[in-house]
Amino acid sequence: MLEIIKSMWAGSIHVPGEPGFSAWAAVRRAERACDGALTGTTRVWLRRLPPRRRPVRLCALYPRVANRLAWSWQSAEASASLLDELFIDRRGGRKGFPSCVVRELRRLQQFNLQQRGEIAPEPFLETMDRVLGRG
Repeated sequence: MLEIIKSMWAGSIHVPGEPGFSAWAAVRRAERACDGALTGTTRVWLRRLPPRRRPVRLCALYPRVANRLAWSWQSAEASASLLDELFIDRRGGRKGFPSCVVRELRRLQQFNLQQRGEIAPEPFLETMDRVLGRG
């Protein structure tokens, strides 16, 4: 990996804007067989989502991204971080997602925030005030 990064700085990999630029392809992890299809974890995750929140186009066009989302969904921080990462181009030169996929990701992001807010535990003193009728 270090050799690849060194070669990028040395100029042996094409420069952005030139034909054949593939610096990120050289650094990106090798594609796996599961990257082209939805995993069992992703299928279960999809079934658990409300029908209007299911990212159908994302799954069809970008199964690798859908798999990452499904794997991170159990953690509020990990899923929020991943969703944010998908909207911010830190690498430079990303094409971005088609508008239909962006809409699905925004709906998922909104649902994730709502879901985590509803699940968040109420502080003990606020619960006691509510139960005792003081709040």
